[in-house]
Amino acid sequence: MTKQFKTAQEACDYSVQKLVEQGGRCYDVVEDVCMYGDGHGKHCAIGWFLGPDDEDLMKYEGYVRGLSQKFSGRIPQVIKDQVEIFVCLQVFHDDSHSIDRERCRKVLRDNYNIDTSGEHWQQWIDMGKRP
Repeated sequence: MTKQFKTAQEACDYSVQKLVEQGGRCYDVVEDVCMYGDGHGKHCAIGWFLGPDDEDLMKYEGYVRGLSQKFSGRIPQVIKDQVEIFVCLQVFHDDSHSIDRERCRKVLRDNYNIDTSGEHWQQWIDMGKRP
């Protein structure tokens, strides 16, 4: 069973902390796409909420909006209830440049009232590429 969250804030903080801990994006360089899970312990921002052994979820190709529609019964309620927050969180992971990550953080803060002041949020931004 995957970790459950009561609020989007808790979920977002957890996900960003895990991204920082793993040291980078979950990315397939051959296919040039981000992945929910790479089978070796790395996950994208949304992949941290999914069952790591559920290959249908981890290998799904598409955004979290489609994932939540196709696999509604297999993803956490917090995502289904506030999918637009998690679409933005997914982009926060997928963008490789710091400036784009900063824009996503601003949207999460200003549009969805997610507190992005924690150190881990800035660490993820700083881990991005610089122009």
